[in-house]
Amino acid sequence: MSRTRMQVRQIAAIALLGLVAACTNPTPYQPATEEGEGYTTQQIETNRFRVSFQGNSVTSRQTVDTYMLYRCAEVTLENGYNYFVIVNRAVDKNTAYEGYGDNLAWGWGGGWGWRHGGAGFGPWGGTGMNYTEPVNSYDAIADIVLYRGTKPANDPYAYDAREVVTAIGPTIMRIAPAPRTSALPTSPTGTGY
Repeated sequence: MSRTRMQVRQIAAIALLGLVAACTNPTPYQPATEEGEGYTTQQIETNRFRVSFQGNSVTSRQTVDTYMLYRCAEVTLENGYNYFVIVNRAVDKNTAYEGYGDNLAWGWGGGWGWRHGGAGFGPWGGTGMNYTEPVNSYDAIADIVLYRGTKPANDPYAYDAREVVTAIGPTIMRIAPAPRTSALPTSPTGTGY
């Protein structure tokens, strides 16, 4: 394969990788997927729950925390309560490292110049450039206790569930529902027309 053709293929591969990365969307408000992205709810006692939300690498810390808080309000209302108190809360930053390289080298490999691969130093080979980039994601978790009645005015850890849903609800990004297909009326012949 010619050197120019190889360089064009490598540039195209890098551009494709950039395009795929640009198409990644933040985690929507949804139950947790197999990858763990989304919310989970665990009932611990009759009125005590553990709620969490995990985002992907393009979901901001603030969004993860907001979605977890929204889920707490939903759980409160779904169980017939009016307000919840957060008794334990944390937002964790998870860092993974993504590595990639250009796999090109400058050195001797049947002649001086750029070549594919590359091991060693000096006149017997060169080294390609390898990159490692941190990829951060966040997950938020809270233990909540649910109550009926009016939220205490002097408790900063107490949230009125209806007020939270009203305030945060319009900002929640959900998965778009699948388009509905209407059934075609069937004719007496059963052809659908």
